[in-house]
Amino acid sequence: MKWFLHTPSFWPEQRDPWAWQRVLRLLAKHTPLPAPWPCWEEHLKGLISRRAVPGLYGLKEAPTPPTLLGAGFLVATSEGWVLEDATQALLEADREGFQEELADWLVRRSAWLRLALRGIAAGSWSFPMGFEMLRSYRHLRIETDLRIPKNALDVLPSPNVLLGELAAEDVQVIETKASLTSLSALHSPLYLLHSLGWLTKEGRLSLPDRLAETLSIESPASILRRITKEAADRAGFVAFHQVLHRFWSAWHGSKPNGTIGSWGDRIFQQAFDSGSIEVEAWLPGQPRHGRGFLGDRERKLVRWIIHDDFTLTQTNDPETERRS
Repeated sequence: MKWFLHTPSFWPEQRDPWAWQRVLRLLAKHTPLPAPWPCWEEHLKGLISRRAVPGLYGLKEAPTPPTLLGAGFLVATSEGWVLEDATQALLEADREGFQEELADWLVRRSAWLRLALRGIAAGSWSFPMGFEMLRSYRHLRIETDLRIPKNALDVLPSPNVLLGELAAEDVQVIETKASLTSLSALHSPLYLLHSLGWLTKEGRLSLPDRLAETLSIESPASILRRITKEAADRAGFVAFHQVLHRFWSAWHGSKPNGTIGSWGDRIFQQAFDSGSIEVEAWLPGQPRHGRGFLGDRERKLVRWIIHDDFTLTQTNDPETERRS
């Protein structure tokens, strides 16, 4: 089964996460509720912007394919939308406690925030002017304040990783029609995590262990070292093309269905140039080892040292990765 992700939706003023608490407390008095737009018209007009409402909802099953609207505070029933039982803690929390309760919920259940955190952890999502800009009163600008790979929404992580506690066994594919510019809505949850110290001013994730584990965050360097250790022969050599395929699948949660040679050439050329990967030796290998680095038959096998600063960059060709 395939699910679609609705455009990102969070509270509109990043410094006021309590807007969602006020809304949830009000909606609790009126359940069951209609879909987001009628709900806003009937109960929330003048209280919160219309674009902030879908983020409160969960899975809309019809029409097919199902669409995940938001972080699942509201769940669908035959009578209408009702508050998920676990929201009671959010309704009852005091001002300070609500911030952490909300952040905890979103890390576990917001596909958009989970995608962003994985990108930040990998180094492929970056803040050129630093993470302190999250404290700015102006809205987050994609490309200027937050740089995201052009193909970031073309190949999403596996459903179990992306959806967290909202994942379902029969979901094999997640897609979205959201634009990159719509990700400016992430300013609100990222500011919340930053204010709690879960996203440091240096851009390091410092999530509670129980939450970090749900994201399956493993750095690119750690993934590549693990694959290298598993695939290396007695002399420490690995087949470049085979490692590249495993590395793609480990990070993206999917098998490449086309050529990823150009993508791999760029990623690893940048790593070699920066010194984040040191090549000790190349060997020609055999036909079974597949394509060599840069298509070079003399560089099919490699023995290398992977340093912690190896990351995925955002200078990749989106067409190449889309075909992958």
